Amino acid sequence: MDPADRQPSSPLQPIKIEGAGPVYEGVIAVCERHGSRVVDRGDAALFVLAATTRIVRKLEYEAPRLGTLCFHPSLLPRHRGRDAVYWTLKMGDTETGVSWFWVTDKVDAGPIAVQRQIAIPPGIRPRDLYNEYLAPLGVAAFEDLLLQLEAGVVPRLEQDESQATYEPPREAKPADA
Repeated sequence: MDPADRQPSSPLQPIKIEGAGPVYEGVIAVCERHGSRVVDRGDAALFVLAATTRIVRKLEYEAPRLGTLCFHPSLLPRHRGRDAVYWTLKMGDTETGVSWFWVTDKVDAGPIAVQRQIAIPPGIRPRDLYNEYLAPLGVAAFEDLLLQLEAGVVPRLEQDESQATYEPPREAKPADA
């Protein structure tokens, strides 16, 4: 290959990604499609928490040059906490969406990088809402965000604390005897 034909290295190289499930798998696919080098440890320009409930320590989320992004299946600042999809339906919301936010020392409260909103289909269960609507929406929003970051645009919109809600985790269901 002629050196003149090589594309410059992305300022996002490499990207560390942690998570599980369809959002994690989708984010990996987006990064691969865009030629981003994905690592599971070591130095990273960006750390992406793609559907994980692990609380990341300050030393870890501040290490990447651009910071750490986290996926949340609600329109933050509403429904902060672990069971956002359940509470969205339980509280009778008619709209929901996804948020990618920059991790800070307060849970689910960092500046918003990107959000996408949808109407909630009637009669849907939390699992189906997440798998059929929110996970794909989160992956699409991440791809839009990745393009912005590659162009040098780092969106950060502070959350309105006056609109914030934090819902507790649901109680565990008793195991069948």
